[in-house]
Amino acid sequence: MTSLMNKCFWRLLLVAGAATLLAGCGNKETKEALDKAATLEDQKQYQDANNILVAALQAREARIRGEIGEPPPVDSNDLDAVKKAQADADALTKKVQADPEILKMERAQIPLYLHMERADMASAVYADIMSGNPGDTVIDDTLGDKDPVIRAGAVRILGLTGKPEAIDALTRATKDPDQNVRRAAVVALGAIPDARTVQPLIDALKDSYWDVRSEAANSLVQEHDGRAVKPLLDAVTDSDSTVVSSAETGLLFLSKGPDAPAKPDDFAARLNDPNPKVVLIAAVCLAILHDSRTVPVLLKLVSSSDLTTRLDAVKGLGEVGDPSVIPTLRQTLKDSDVNMRGWSIIGLGNLKDEGSLDDLRVIAADPDEPDSIKAAAEAAINHISPPAAPADTPANAPY
Repeated sequence: MTSLMNKCFWRLLLVAGAATLLAGCGNKETKEALDKAATLEDQKQYQDANNILVAALQAREARIRGEIGEPPPVDSNDLDAVKKAQADADALTKKVQADPEILKMERAQIPLYLHMERADMASAVYADIMSGNPGDTVIDDTLGDKDPVIRAGAVRILGLTGKPEAIDALTRATKDPDQNVRRAAVVALGAIPDARTVQPLIDALKDSYWDVRSEAANSLVQEHDGRAVKPLLDAVTDSDSTVVSSAETGLLFLSKGPDAPAKPDDFAARLNDPNPKVVLIAAVCLAILHDSRTVPVLLKLVSSSDLTTRLDAVKGLGEVGDPSVIPTLRQTLKDSDVNMRGWSIIGLGNLKDEGSLDDLRVIAADPDEPDSIKAAAEAAINHISPPAAPADTPANAPY
């Protein structure tokens, strides 16, 4: 009995020693890979550095799986055996993901992929890291990197996750000293459907960098929140034309559809704004919301000396749904500008103005009119006076 116990003791000791040696080798190999990768990273040879880490990761995973050995074949008809095999495979995958050496090398991969502008790959590695160690702080650490390229990349990773838990970190990133990091942060916030992103995006409309302000306006549209209307109306007065365009487009989207989050009173309050751009977009958005308070303003804007203003006013008149605008649209139907005529046609069709049918038929038959105008006239005619439905075919009629 004593001899048998001694044999068991030495066998256990040898197994424990082998496991310790294996772990030691792993640490040594990991350190060598990390050192080589760091040297190459310093030399800006990011792809070569990543290749070193990929090879080391593959070797480490193969070693872990080798400890377990190949699983025995499973009869596909034996459901219990199949379930057990799947559970064993899942457990092995978790073991690989949670291996400290693998986590070290994956953490080192994140900045390499970001330097290579592969935020998608960095995001995939981040997902692996979080699967193995949910409390890992790699992204928080990366957000504090001295290199703004890396910080911007970390922000993009958080955006790709689309998780609400990232909102606080992204909000802090909107205050980063680097303008490209701030821009990436507002884009990432817009990709997360959560009401908590609205206020930091509104704040970003006042950023010193025009591209941040523009992206903030674009992102606010994606949140579909009525709180954005007033700040976007203020952004229409921005000194940068791109920001103005983004704000106007955002306001139009927030005004459309049966579930439009925009409140008509927000626009009505700006119809007397000293800035004509604000007046115009407020009037058009009110028209989209079918609010007749906009009609007097739009009727005045139709006579503007600016063609773009006249076009937008005519579009609005056609949207508002108020028959009192029909005489004006009949008049602009004869405008020399083809776009003015086109939007007048659409507006009269929307209002189902039977009194304009003769003029619309003339336009539809005029060979000198552009095809787009003739098609619009035909569509309006059919909308105002739908063609009679064909009579039912007799049951005994020949095919």
